[in-house]
Amino acid sequence: MSVIIYGITRSGHPAPMPPPPGIGHPPGQVHLVRFGPLAAAVSVTADVGILGESEAVRHLDILQRLLAGGPVLPLRFGTVAPDEAAVCREVLAPLADEMPDRLDALEGLVELHLDVEEDERSALTEVLPGSPFVGVTPSADLDARIRLGQQVADLVIARRQRQADAILDLLRPLALSDRPRRPHGGADDPVLSWAFLLRDAAVDAFDAAVADLRRACPYFTIEYVGPLPAIDFAEDPTGPPEAGDTADADAFGGTGRWGWSSDSDIWEGNDQ
Repeated sequence: MSVIIYGITRSGHPAPMPPPPGIGHPPGQVHLVRFGPLAAAVSVTADVGILGESEAVRHLDILQRLLAGGPVLPLRFGTVAPDEAAVCREVLAPLADEMPDRLDALEGLVELHLDVEEDERSALTEVLPGSPFVGVTPSADLDARIRLGQQVADLVIARRQRQADAILDLLRPLALSDRPRRPHGGADDPVLSWAFLLRDAAVDAFDAAVADLRRACPYFTIEYVGPLPAIDFAEDPTGPPEAGDTADADAFGGTGRWGWSSDSDIWEGNDQ
């Protein structure tokens, strides 16, 4: 049997009821393993299997269920221990001194993700009229055509920057903090890919602001996810990244042994 670990909470955290099914075959019920001031949300399974998108969605659902009872810090997706004693010994015991304060600091805080894209054709329709490139016949010279393409791309990038600034001006007053989740400013980059830290009482107002944005800008494709544990705004509990972890790993988490990561080995159900 393998023990899958989802996140760390305080020892007094209520177990999610009814217990949600975990990952694996067969999926065990998610429950809390308590040790000292901390608890770990885990499930037991005979076969972890290959982890894919549906398992990642279930993992996230479990974290959201836990978040309803108080702060939670996720572990790396696919973290597996041989038994519950190892969870206590290798995960909870080393963090017993520092983790309670970090969880306390996240009390009442949640994270929301907003990703905004615009179809390239829609963007070109907006930037070309009135530009110096209207009616320009592409040159037969390859270098000239490349320069023209770059100049048009620059117009699109400048438009995205103005759009991103306008969206942030709308949403930042509702948040305590914010940060980018992906690179911005390139020809293939989104209008916006951002994480926001909020008090949970402000989520309804943020929801309404995003709904207003959808109505005002139907040409945007908007992906809006949350509330999530505020992991993008929490310090990595295990210090600097390990070798092989990347600074630009998936932004719903950081790097390091017990953090989220996009490293390929976590999709194999390997023991940590």
